[in-house]
Amino acid sequence: MVEEKILIVDDDVAELKKNSDILTEVGYEVVGCRSGAETLEYLNNNPVELVLLDVNMPEMNGYDVCLNIRKQFPLDDLPIIFLTNQENETSVAQGFQSGASDFVCKNSASDILLARIGVHLRLARSLRNLREISLTDDLTGAYNRRHAICSLRELFARSKRYGTNFSIIYFDLNGLKKINDQHGHLAGDLLLRSVVSSCNKLLRESDMLFRMGGDEFLVICPDTDLKGAFVCAERMQDAVKSLTIVDQTVAFAYGTACSTEDYKDMDEMLRSADASMYECKRKMRAGRS
Repeated sequence: MVEEKILIVDDDVAELKKNSDILTEVGYEVVGCRSGAETLEYLNNNPVELVLLDVNMPEMNGYDVCLNIRKQFPLDDLPIIFLTNQENETSVAQGFQSGASDFVCKNSASDILLARIGVHLRLARSLRNLREISLTDDLTGAYNRRHAICSLRELFARSKRYGTNFSIIYFDLNGLKKINDQHGHLAGDLLLRSVVSSCNKLLRESDMLFRMGGDEFLVICPDTDLKGAFVCAERMQDAVKSLTIVDQTVAFAYGTACSTEDYKDMDEMLRSADASMYECKRKMRAGRS
């Protein structure tokens, strides 16, 4: 059973029904919109895997709709196939310039339309898989350090330009080396995966958890002040305390930083969170002595 959802945009009711029937017959989930405005509103609130877009529509033609979609969805995130009766050089060039992935003539056989859709869906899946592989840590499934630096740089620049705020939490697990030494790296790997799983259950959809290397992790919390970051860190800390790996309980030291502190650059913000984390670690050690 095909699971992909396809959005068909066409002001012609008969054409919309014809293509909808072709796609639903082979198992696609199909949604129809009859105008550019309706399309953009739908995409703001609903995910789809591919858009079939009529070129000639009143008020907002297909080229303008495509340009507006591309402001939100890059070419490798959402394929857009134009359905048209005009495949002359000018219209095709204008379509690709507006961000189209492909063109299919409305008079083409249904097998051609289905083949083109299949190609672009497979390509989009492959690109998403490659992107996921390049951005995630193989062991834990958390995002990796490369993605952390890119995301932090982007959020920091946005914060400076638009005044939006975000916070970060830097934390370091206690006892990973001891578990590796006493019980082997398989036990240590279990610790890392369990911590990531426990923390992800508590984080908001907009929050991002990164493994920075070894036993160090970073959480980016958009639209969050320092108090909110502290609450988030405490909840994660309470969650991991319930974990037991072999005979070892789990804990971590953490530090926070918020963009409202007006750091001069991203590195200074990271250093501040890191220093805060080591102060927390020092207090934890002093408390055990």
